[in-house]
Amino acid sequence: MNDDPGRRERRARLVIAGVIALGVIVRLLAVRAQGFPTDVGTFQAWAERLAQIGPGRFYEPGYFVDYPPAFLYVLWLLGALFDGEFLRLAVKAISIPADIGIAVLAARVVWRTAGRTAAIVGAAVWSLQPGPIFAGPYWGQVDAVGTLPLFGSIVAAGSRRWWLAGALGALAALAKPQFGIGILVIAAAAAFEFIRESRLRPLAETLGAAAATAYLLSVPFWGADPTRVAAELVRLVRSASETYPYTSLYAFNGWSVFFDFWKSDADLVVWGGVLLTVGLVLAVVPLWWRRDTATLLACAVLAGLAFYFLPTRAHERYLFPIFALALPLAAARWRLWLPYAALGIAFALSLYYAFTRYAQYVDLRVPQIIEATLFSRAGQIGIALVMMGAAAYLVWRLLRGDARLEGDSAWSLPGVASLRQGRWVLPAGLGPGRLPTRRDVIVAALVALTVLVTRGYRLDWPRDMYFDEVYHARTAFELLAEREPYEWTHPHLAKEIMALGILAFGDDRVVAHEPVPPTGTPTAFAVGNDGTRVSVTNGVVAVQRRGEAAASRALGVDAKALAIQGDRVIAMTNDTLVVIPFAAPTTPNSSSLQVIQLPFTDARSLSLAGDRVIVGGPSSLAIYSTVDASPTVVPIPTIAVTAKTDGSEIYVLDPQGIVHVVSTDTAKETRALTGGRPGTAIAYALGPNRLFVARADAAILDVYELETGSHDAVPLANARTGEFATGATALAVVARTDFLYALADGRVVVVETHGTSPYAAIPVNGTLLGVDGEDDKLVVAGPSGSDLIETGRHAFAWRLPGILFAALLAFLLVLLARRLFASAVLPALVGLAV
Repeated sequence: MNDDPGRRERRARLVIAGVIALGVIVRLLAVRAQGFPTDVGTFQAWAERLAQIGPGRFYEPGYFVDYPPAFLYVLWLLGALFDGEFLRLAVKAISIPADIGIAVLAARVVWRTAGRTAAIVGAAVWSLQPGPIFAGPYWGQVDAVGTLPLFGSIVAAGSRRWWLAGALGALAALAKPQFGIGILVIAAAAAFEFIRESRLRPLAETLGAAAATAYLLSVPFWGADPTRVAAELVRLVRSASETYPYTSLYAFNGWSVFFDFWKSDADLVVWGGVLLTVGLVLAVVPLWWRRDTATLLACAVLAGLAFYFLPTRAHERYLFPIFALALPLAAARWRLWLPYAALGIAFALSLYYAFTRYAQYVDLRVPQIIEATLFSRAGQIGIALVMMGAAAYLVWRLLRGDARLEGDSAWSLPGVASLRQGRWVLPAGLGPGRLPTRRDVIVAALVALTVLVTRGYRLDWPRDMYFDEVYHARTAFELLAEREPYEWTHPHLAKEIMALGILAFGDDRVVAHEPVPPTGTPTAFAVGNDGTRVSVTNGVVAVQRRGEAAASRALGVDAKALAIQGDRVIAMTNDTLVVIPFAAPTTPNSSSLQVIQLPFTDARSLSLAGDRVIVGGPSSLAIYSTVDASPTVVPIPTIAVTAKTDGSEIYVLDPQGIVHVVSTDTAKETRALTGGRPGTAIAYALGPNRLFVARADAAILDVYELETGSHDAVPLANARTGEFATGATALAVVARTDFLYALADGRVVVVETHGTSPYAAIPVNGTLLGVDGEDDKLVVAGPSGSDLIETGRHAFAWRLPGILFAALLAFLLVLLARRLFASAVLPALVGLAV
């Protein structure tokens, strides 16, 4: 019996050795993978360079190196021992000895205070955690090499070995600058020892050992001059920080949520620096009261989180050391496992995402279903929110008293007494709650505000309908247009609320007015997707790019239609096409312009189908592959013509109201769509894959379903749009939203195209339509200028009610959970789950 404790300790050590050995085996299997060739190749090149020329000439000007000297000693050794494929495998396996050291050190720290079982758990978690395995031996990166001395420096400081802590902290900082959080925390602890206890020795030993270590490691590279060593280190860190001036280098932090990855941070880097400074200062505040190992580890965790979440230019692996620093705390305190595990899983996913963005370099591919869901923009934001939420909860638990290494029986067997008595006792937090207090109402309001902000961010994107919005939002518009709803699967209260949102926030109105140069009544008008306006008035073409003055050019004849193709304008007259480059000289005549004679007179319609130019006439259709080539003439009398978005098909409206579908590749008619009446204009909407024809004799749209060929006739008039004395004379579809705009009887009628629902009529003065895609505006040109109608608010309008109700639901659920349960945390989690 006396040998039982010793036997149990030996068994525990064997189990720890076993799980570490299992982790080593998994890592050795991962080493065989290709990894990230650029990173691995760079380390190989550095190793070979060090072996060939030594450290003294390594940092020569013009040679790319963004690592400080400490890690280079490891590469120097490998370069001297290996070559070729053996060197590549050795570089990829660098992290394995460091991983073993981290697992052993974590187990040793926990063993003393939380017991053998917690030590086994700590070693197993690090050895088998997917993030370190993926980042190290699979990817070929070396974060574990810097994490080991960082971890060791914090443990040494907790043991009051200040000189060792300073030396290891400097070693970590010279492995990678971001691992300098260790020396920051240790120096702060030593400074507080001096301020509060009047003990100068800890601070002197820490700073002295750190400076001596940094100096000795740097001398072989830069010589013995300490001023040069300091200057070179500062230059190296500054150069490395300026290499990638972007918001987030695949770090899933707030910058990635609000500004996306790899966007210029020119206007944000200072703010990121301020946030990082504040975060690092706050991270060491707890050391004022406690400077034991647990508090030092907790403060290092806080500093590491600050380095990942607060500044711009953070890389995806900046979070790596957190999992080693927090491991002893999580192994000892079960409340920390939830945020630790959530962060670990999300971190591994973020590494997988970052690694696979470089498809041209790596051989790992993402399944399409994951790419379309988890790695979509919404999925990226979701991962970032999970990581930020888990980090916030981890910080909260550490500050609430879990920054301790004493075990809390998390890994012991269930209580024998309770089992013998046959009773199950709920945790105290699940006991009966109480009436919400003012503090609970404030928490509920903050949770509701969080839901509102996170779900409301970029609510208007995408601008068109996706997933079930094709049914629900469509039904809301059908209710507004007094049309029979397409689907009755769900009760319509939610759709009616969406309809109210559309009326309140859709912004279907004239929002601005601008002059159309030159003054007069334009005979033709076009708008490019970038906002370029082109008009013809009194035989003069005016081109005005956004933010620039208008440039005019005389044609000598009024054009009947205009189209913008790349950096030129194509004008259609009665019997010619005139090509007008944007950069044409400002001569007052048309002598230098390219003029193409049409194969007919009385041209009626002009359209673009990809690179092709389509012109319709009274007896035929002319298809130009380029304006310099002879046209292909198709014998179809034409009133109006439009094309599919990808340019593969042309849709030709003839005088009888029949729509002819013509292949652009063969110039052959493939089918005819019948059922309509003579019309004046035609338009195509990509989302519903439909054609819309404006009837000439009445305010009615003939609608053709291209997939089935079916036909429907939809009046523009209803209780919301009013009556119309004439039919529509012009149609325009906004490609970004798939909404149709019909100009009829001095009003623009807004039509949702999935359900063909005319639901709003906007009075205007113009007679010609154009779409400014980038600015989300419909431009209605007339003799007195152009009316601008907002086109980009519909998606926001139909989605906003759902966001408001989600925030209200979160608010009520927080209060309900507070009434039902004693826990103060559970209500907030319930609300955030909304």
